[in-house]
Amino acid sequence: MAFTASTTSSSIATEITAARQADRVAFLHRAPFALDAYRLGFLTGFREDCSYQQQQYTNLEIPVGMLDNDFRNPDLERFVERFFGYEPRVGVIGDAYDVDKVDDYVAAAREIQGSFPDADLVIVPKCREVIDAIPDDLVLGYSRGYADRLAHEFSEPSDWRGRRVHILGGSPPKQLDVIQQLTRPTLTDEPPADIVGLDWNGLHRGAQFGEFWTADGWDDSGRDADHVTVRKTVRHSLARVREFWQSYGVWPDSTPQDGGLHIEYGGPTPADLEQAACTECGANVWTNRRSPFVAEYDTGEICGYCSYDCYFTHRDRNNLEEIAGEQSVYLPPA
Repeated sequence: MAFTASTTSSSIATEITAARQADRVAFLHRAPFALDAYRLGFLTGFREDCSYQQQQYTNLEIPVGMLDNDFRNPDLERFVERFFGYEPRVGVIGDAYDVDKVDDYVAAAREIQGSFPDADLVIVPKCREVIDAIPDDLVLGYSRGYADRLAHEFSEPSDWRGRRVHILGGSPPKQLDVIQQLTRPTLTDEPPADIVGLDWNGLHRGAQFGEFWTADGWDDSGRDADHVTVRKTVRHSLARVREFWQSYGVWPDSTPQDGGLHIEYGGPTPADLEQAACTECGANVWTNRRSPFVAEYDTGEICGYCSYDCYFTHRDRNNLEEIAGEQSVYLPPA
């Protein structure tokens, strides 16, 4: 009997470990942030009404791994058309607020599967009844971010067990809580949900205020670092997110395991600027604690400023179009 119990326990633990390891961790954003995420092993993509906005970069090719729907202005026919155009691995077809909508979404999924049988197609339930109406071969989208109706508001963890699930939004600790709820052992031996994927795009908002994400919460020491750019702060957060999921066995094993894990800050050197003088006022850009402010414009010019006021005045007066590349300007909080 002891041997049987031990064997059963080991089998359940193995099943749960497999259920918790995702096939992908996605990050939907524009270039250059998407490029950094791609290099770190994230599945990259965007919402169907957007793009990587990479026109200002030459020879930049980033595959579209995930295509989300335009939830504010949904158009199923348009989504299918764009899916065929981008050929992503994952497609979030739409939000189903009632059972009547499911048939349309399933029909769209079958049309896509006719040409892309290996694609993971996600339908997002917005009420309890929709969960059971979605065929088992399609992925359920579990809303955990800033949606108007979150999954835990209308359902119980048991409703999602035995199904393939993609967690939409929410910070890693919130998503981890969902993963544990949907996969932990139960007294009734319910099968765990299969966590096939998750995504979260909240890193950029913190980076705009000099904050990067860590397992212990947002760290604002970036506000005091020299020459920090928004891109570098996002990249720093991405590496921390990856480390977080690896520590819990969620990060997929099909992505590189070493590259980029220890990315740290490294600001521009004086050689990055044509001269040490502020483009606007002529003062030395290295004298202030939080300078220089570095901006790259669509003209190809890289300018350094001694203060935010000089940066803003020069850009505004000359109607300059800034690009958000490696030298994107860091804006401190007011």
